[in-house]
Amino acid sequence: MNARALSIRQPWASLIMAGHKTVENRTWGTPWRGLLAIHTGKRLDEAAAPLAERFNLAEAPTGCYLGWVELVDVHHDDRCGGCTPWAEPGAWHFVLACPRPLARPVEGRGRLGLYPVPAELLQDGADR
Repeated sequence: MNARALSIRQPWASLIMAGHKTVENRTWGTPWRGLLAIHTGKRLDEAAAPLAERFNLAEAPTGCYLGWVELVDVHHDDRCGGCTPWAEPGAWHFVLACPRPLARPVEGRGRLGLYPVPAELLQDGADR
């Protein structure tokens, strides 16, 4: 399977899987496009606590894989000028589409950057 994984803090990961957040902001870009497993980091983004409450994500799971999205584009802010309300100025924007949440989260460790999808995610049949 040609896929990668990306770890994202909560509540951002759950907002992506719910289809609300369509851009993930990063300090780096990548030429890679395709299927992307979304992993939740163990730490929460405390600055986003009001947003988590607004979307009822105060108890969102951490330290697990939530599902799949398509990484359809990556561009720098200077090329789009803020393509969505989620886009941060000066950042690389990972444009995400077609979220497919798993029936249940799959526990697993994350890593920095884009990384190969762990075997436990594939063994669980989560890619179907």
